[in-house]
Amino acid sequence: MYKYQTVIRMHLTDAAGVVYFANFFVLAHECYESFLAQDRSLGSIIEQAEFIIPIVYAEADYRMPLKLSEKVGIEMVLSKMANSSFELVFTLINGASQIVAEVKTTHTVLQQNTRKPVEIPQFLKTALSRL
Repeated sequence: MYKYQTVIRMHLTDAAGVVYFANFFVLAHECYESFLAQDRSLGSIIEQAEFIIPIVYAEADYRMPLKLSEKVGIEMVLSKMANSSFELVFTLINGASQIVAEVKTTHTVLQQNTRKPVEIPQFLKTALSRL
């Protein structure tokens, strides 16, 4: 499991000061980027790679709102890994230790030029296996 902490900023909220529903995906992706940055900067991965790792499926289960300035913890786990794809589950927890949302994303590794699936690079398999 990877744990990430952040605070809800104004740009994530709507006029009522509540996180806009699509921004739960932004928070989950921030956690994922922070996880990847432990081993390599995201910029270096993108610059040096002959592959891309798009999200091909995403879903969210919203249980309660997150508000402006509220602290949120995000726990990321690997739920599935195949030859060229993997699935991550993010649990968002508020300051009162309540689960406010769960986000699931499925990523597929594609060869950059052909957009055909390729095997998950070893550095990424190694990193994901730590989850």
